[in-house]
Amino acid sequence: MSRPVLFIGGVVVVLLAIGGFFLPKSAQPAVEQVSIESTSPIWRSLDWVKQWWRNTKDGFQSAEKLQETNRRLATENARLATENALLAGLEGENARLREMLAFKNDSEFKLLPARVIERDPSSWWNVIKINRGWSDDPTLTVDQPVVSPRGIVGKTGAVGKYATNVILLVDENCKISTVSESSQARGITIGATTLNSGVPLCRMTFVPRETPLAVGERVFTSGLGGIFPPNLLIGTVKEAPPGSAAVNFGLYREGLIEPAVDLNSLEEVFIITGGK
Repeated sequence: MSRPVLFIGGVVVVLLAIGGFFLPKSAQPAVEQVSIESTSPIWRSLDWVKQWWRNTKDGFQSAEKLQETNRRLATENARLATENALLAGLEGENARLREMLAFKNDSEFKLLPARVIERDPSSWWNVIKINRGWSDDPTLTVDQPVVSPRGIVGKTGAVGKYATNVILLVDENCKISTVSESSQARGITIGATTLNSGVPLCRMTFVPRETPLAVGERVFTSGLGGIFPPNLLIGTVKEAPPGSAAVNFGLYREGLIEPAVDLNSLEEVFIITGGK
């Protein structure tokens, strides 16, 4: 509504009020009726403006409250996601430690627990460093078996006062006398330097050519060689080429062994330092 209309309406209201004051009482109802009729559009407009302003103000407040609620919920979601990730990590660590404790209690060997503390990307599949040295156990020395609850990890290399290198079983410098579970094929397992589809493998060599060797059968330590005791799991036969002379020359054949231990995610291991 324009300012002239509001001004005229205000003047009319004032004049009617003054006139109503001087008029006799019998004429006042008629004046009141004229007043309400003439001023009702003004009051309607004022009420509309008042409601519009209230709704607009409430809308701004609602938008601010909604934004604040969204910010609070986003913060809460981030906190819950962090807590869930932390709990999942603790649950996995707890399960892993329970498995290691059960393995240690059931083992017939004297086991020294150790944690992986360093791993060089340039020798990822060759050597890891653990947090145990001769100061932790005077019997700790070179060429002792390193295992996990899943199987063989490798053997100890250089031993320091507070840390020790572990040569992984997929390194070509780690040689293990082995025997297969089903066919009883005997040979020497040597680390392979190449990866097969990103998975490090070992070669089981010096297997007599006439000896059967089946894909899928497990391979264990034979106990020969003086380093690894018998019946420790090494892995599973992944490839076993036919024993024909066209494929395997000479007196021997070989197969590829996939380690039982996930060498890519080692965190804790055991060193076999002797018998219980």
